[in-house]
Amino acid sequence: MFGKNLKKIRSVRNMSQQEFADLFDLKRATLGAYEEGRSNPKIDTAVKIANYFSIGLDELLTTELTVNRLLRFNEAITTESSYNSDSFDGIPCITEEAKQHFLNDFANNISNESLPTIKLPHVSGKDKMAFVIDDLTMSGGSNGFFPKDTIIGVTVPLTELATLAGELSVIVANNQIYFRKLTYNNNTVMLTANHPGVEPVLISTGDIKAAWRIVHVFRYTMHSGDNALEQRLQQMENTIASLRQKPW
Repeated sequence: MFGKNLKKIRSVRNMSQQEFADLFDLKRATLGAYEEGRSNPKIDTAVKIANYFSIGLDELLTTELTVNRLLRFNEAITTESSYNSDSFDGIPCITEEAKQHFLNDFANNISNESLPTIKLPHVSGKDKMAFVIDDLTMSGGSNGFFPKDTIIGVTVPLTELATLAGELSVIVANNQIYFRKLTYNNNTVMLTANHPGVEPVLISTGDIKAAWRIVHVFRYTMHSGDNALEQRLQQMENTIASLRQKPW
């Protein structure tokens, strides 16, 4: 067992036989004999090796050492860790690439099992859906939303749409996904964007197929004063572009 352990130590430490032998004033041939089991070490040599690598002498001589042991890993933790990302709920996530797929499946009453998922500590996946922002519709103001930001909404029953009044919401209607601030009025909702160049959308409540109240926001980047100017310029460019498209 001693020879096998020496080989494993050399392998983990990426040491040649000569480097290992020099470390303990041994001849390379002597080390080779130890490793091949053709010779046994003097007790003082074994003690030096055990002390150098912080291994018990009994372990070195009688127990097959593992790579984890030599790397100082706690094998109980690596194989039976109480921390496991599987303990987090997977939240279905609608990315730009998955959006049309989601809408097609939604129209055909197909489940969301094929959607990508995200797992986050402290965020339960029950009745939630994540959405990755892919445009500048809600980019206005100091707390605007920008591409690659991720929002998470909790499902709101269609019978309780009135509770979304004044809330940031995601609505599925007319084969589109809208992320807007919602205003409720009898059988109609108005969806208002932050961006000044985006007109409000009026939708009949009967056309709404699903709704979520936004409860979590995860920013892709920090919005500093420097990039706020860039964002304002981008908003102006979008506004000008939208005005050019309007008939006069």
